[in-house]
Amino acid sequence: MKFPIITTIILTLFLRPGSPVRLETRDSSEIDPVTQTSAPLKWPQRTIQLAFSTSLNNPGPNIKVGSDVAGAARRALSRWSSMANLNFVVSWSNLTSVSPASGGDGVSLITVADTLENESFNADSTTARTRVFFDPETGAIAEADISINPRPRTEEGADLQFSTDGTPGTYDLEATFTHEIGHLLGLDHSAVLASTMQSRQGFNGTYGLPAFTERTLSEDDRQRVRSLYGPKSHLAKIEGRLIDNLTPTTLGPRQTFNVWAESIATGRVIASSITAEDGSYSLEGLTADQYRVLAAPRDESDSKNLRSVEVSSKLNVKSDSVTPLNYNLLPQNAPTTLSPRWIGLSGELSSVPLPVEAGKRVKIYVGGAGIDQVPGTSISVASPYFTVDPSSLTREQLSTPFPVISFDVTVAPSAPFGDYTLRLQSNSGETAYVPGAITIDPGALYAVVNPIDDARFFVTQQYSDLLGQPPDRDAIEKFSAQFGQCGIRADCLRSRRLDISTSLFLQNALQPDALFIDGLYLAGLSRRPRLTEFETDRATMSGSNPAQEETRSKFVISFTRRSEFEQKFGVNTSGVQFVDGIVSSVKQSSGADLASERTNLIKLFDGTPRGRAAILIRVVANQTFADAAYNQAFVQAQYFSYLKRDPDENGFASWLTVLKNKPLRDTEAARLVTCSFLNSTEYQLRFGLSAPHNGTECGN
Repeated sequence: MKFPIITTIILTLFLRPGSPVRLETRDSSEIDPVTQTSAPLKWPQRTIQLAFSTSLNNPGPNIKVGSDVAGAARRALSRWSSMANLNFVVSWSNLTSVSPASGGDGVSLITVADTLENESFNADSTTARTRVFFDPETGAIAEADISINPRPRTEEGADLQFSTDGTPGTYDLEATFTHEIGHLLGLDHSAVLASTMQSRQGFNGTYGLPAFTERTLSEDDRQRVRSLYGPKSHLAKIEGRLIDNLTPTTLGPRQTFNVWAESIATGRVIASSITAEDGSYSLEGLTADQYRVLAAPRDESDSKNLRSVEVSSKLNVKSDSVTPLNYNLLPQNAPTTLSPRWIGLSGELSSVPLPVEAGKRVKIYVGGAGIDQVPGTSISVASPYFTVDPSSLTREQLSTPFPVISFDVTVAPSAPFGDYTLRLQSNSGETAYVPGAITIDPGALYAVVNPIDDARFFVTQQYSDLLGQPPDRDAIEKFSAQFGQCGIRADCLRSRRLDISTSLFLQNALQPDALFIDGLYLAGLSRRPRLTEFETDRATMSGSNPAQEETRSKFVISFTRRSEFEQKFGVNTSGVQFVDGIVSSVKQSSGADLASERTNLIKLFDGTPRGRAAILIRVVANQTFADAAYNQAFVQAQYFSYLKRDPDENGFASWLTVLKNKPLRDTEAARLVTCSFLNSTEYQLRFGLSAPHNGTECGN
């Protein structure tokens, strides 16, 4: 079991030349919440001058040889600048050490140098530290220095390293830079486990994976930095106070409590805060939506008397407004006994978030006091994209001083990028949360607003969505070269994206086996297949040659034995009744009239499953029916391929109306629809926080 190293921040008050403010110095460990100043810490302007120490070009033994140190720092800066329209102007400096706490030198330095000053500034157990100089009255930051620990060590004293290639047992340097730049901008720690600004950094190799997801800014990180630097137009906030009556007859503020908001629609964690000395909190940078607001003790001392609570199960938030929300925390009659402190995958426990993939089933581990008192039916993720299997609950026999359980969670294929909370309730009714315990981050390697704009990621994702398999090296190189020919010309890049996606879609999403399955459902059940049914059936057919008559016959025979089909066509159904039912189903579902085929179809009926299958195969192969059903299959394939979900009826009908006036199987019509799905917000949010493209790129 790996235990994470905790990073720290130093916040120091700086007396600027000519300032009448008295000199103050304060050093605070960021393990604990930072006492609020009279104003939030922020740079007074959006253009921030920084200096890279030349040590980045000549790092010491704490950084693995060959690591891209300067590139990691630049990519980390790019992640923050893209979220809040910040402009970092970087120069190089021969300085190697952070400024002393007694006063800054006016240079905001990023250094990896092994100097006495940097070594004394960092502790063995930190990955890096940031010292911020600011005006205590205005909160204006004047200087901030970042030092990567020149001598990181384990608790046993063994030397550790940073890397940029995911080497197991090292820390990811880019993730460290990203975290510390957040502090440089004025942010403190987040209560959300999957936030870049949470206080723990995991090793590469935790859960058997590189720790790249720690590079990616979460929704919580975005809201917090935008609350300082904007943009703030049409955004809202929730604010209030938490109070308690732990002292008899007295209501007092409850400080250092974690408060966070989740989208009711998706379950994603959107924003978080830590209550100040007066019990106040503020969840900023919110869009108009409905939110669930929760609170949990930050310290174990608080958790002995106060439990995690749902402050509001449904809060309507409007644009450009402040929604008040206060709450009185009631002390419990009995001490808290439920404390989920560890989570894990692959039998490994840690305190860093669990990276999962959309469309997969994973086994999740949770450890801590009282965990063995949680039944399977009381474990959930408050999101439509996650399903916990209660029957999979297992009490793991691990050599830990606390109980550990495991359970299976299925992630929907359409689950979007973001962070999600685990909820557990014990047999006694006590509830505990792990905010941001689960994260979906398919583009952690890419320092762009949305990884779908990276050529290699785009090609890989198109193959995954449209072919169900990764591309080979030649395909990646071929398509990446096509993007490279565009340079930075936006129109060319947009056209390339659409060309590649449309071509792959038409070649693979509408293969004969896919069209056959669609037709079978329309003819046999008078409805379209659902995504799960379609994927299961297509996988069954692809297990052998789907073009072989015997393969199709066996598949259709099994289809006729499904309960839904048997309810519609019982075993005693006559040949005439069966054929009339199928012809009627075709007319109802597609508009195609196969009455002229009735006699020939009845001749195929012999009362056996094979005879029924022969009739269905003949109907699905009928060109009149195939033409009438094509547009339905085409639009459905768009939903299945790009959005990974079943169509909504209004949207589906709207697209059929669009195609109704277009030539059948028209390439330009296919390109138009593909463009709209490819540039839809829903599609883009599968991979990142922002949607840089929209329907105007399609001429809509």
